[in-house]
Amino acid sequence: MKTKIATLLDNLFMSQSELLSNFTLCIVCNKKETQHSSLLESEYFSDIEFEEIVHLFTSLGMATEFFLNEDEFIKFVLNNSNKQLVTYNAAQSGRGAGRKSLVPAFCNMHNIPYTGSNAYVVSLCRHKYHTNKLLSSVGFPVPQSWLYNGGFTGKITPCEGQKIILKPIYESASVGINNDSILTFNNNKELIKIIQNKQDLHKQPILLQTFLSGFEIEVPILSFNLEVNSLLPVGISLDGIQLLGENILDYERVYFDKYEFYDFSQNTLGNTLIDVAQNVARFLGIEGLGRVDFRTDKTGQFYITDVSTNPHFVTHSSVSYAFKNLGFSSIDIARTIVCSALSKNSNQNSDQNCKSEHRKP
Repeated sequence: MKTKIATLLDNLFMSQSELLSNFTLCIVCNKKETQHSSLLESEYFSDIEFEEIVHLFTSLGMATEFFLNEDEFIKFVLNNSNKQLVTYNAAQSGRGAGRKSLVPAFCNMHNIPYTGSNAYVVSLCRHKYHTNKLLSSVGFPVPQSWLYNGGFTGKITPCEGQKIILKPIYESASVGINNDSILTFNNNKELIKIIQNKQDLHKQPILLQTFLSGFEIEVPILSFNLEVNSLLPVGISLDGIQLLGENILDYERVYFDKYEFYDFSQNTLGNTLIDVAQNVARFLGIEGLGRVDFRTDKTGQFYITDVSTNPHFVTHSSVSYAFKNLGFSSIDIARTIVCSALSKNSNQNSDQNCKSEHRKP
């Protein structure tokens, strides 16, 4: 018997797959350098991952163009205005806030369908502190958080002796996070110097967050045709150990894929995390493929620790693990990403046509 989400995907494919050949698919993404030289590179594709992305999207039978940065893509669009395009963006050149929002904003301006969320939602979800406070304001379970930007915002600090984790405010893929990012807060010069050094290194504010010892879970979500659905809640294990305790997915583990996945749905919290992930996606306005991350302890207490509007979906990813659990292939992930974008575009065009008809005398 098919699950609800499997049926939704089948219907999506049936309604949109015939349109794929009408479009040229533009893939905009950054690649890791040959040498491990950049603090941002765990967010970029390796050569192997890039080849996998190429294979997955070209397997859809679409005309495809690849761009390694936003400048190349923008020049192509301006010189090929007669082509019917749809865009997948994973590029985030530069540093600081909003860098991943350039392509969706540009596509909006030129009426080009694109995968994923709009520029505002992408920027919002990349600001960990703002997302945390927004979710907290309506009652979502999030860890206590504090912002350090040359000093603490509002001069409010964690309590003495509180276990915290330090995170650069705009990054994902564990950039800037290592084992010494977890510490016990003491409002002394030595600790403040550690935080200030992280700010100087990453050239951005630093988030301090209550750290919860226990399990780590990622819940991929799909949002299209006004419906939000969660896939399988996927647990993260390190060296085969599921209860991570105070261990984390640090930068080195993420960069070298030194972690594994397991099915968390049999846990008593599985369905609760699914419901929360769906509600988070609805509240924030996430579209297409997304992901909500959690930490939970042995007692069942849990926090939302991060939200992604463009999670990795290569073979070594919780998204790929969840799709395969549903009986879908890696190519079906690429098909879902593109078809959901075309579905959104079809709905928008339908709405515009209805409004035009309504305005006619």
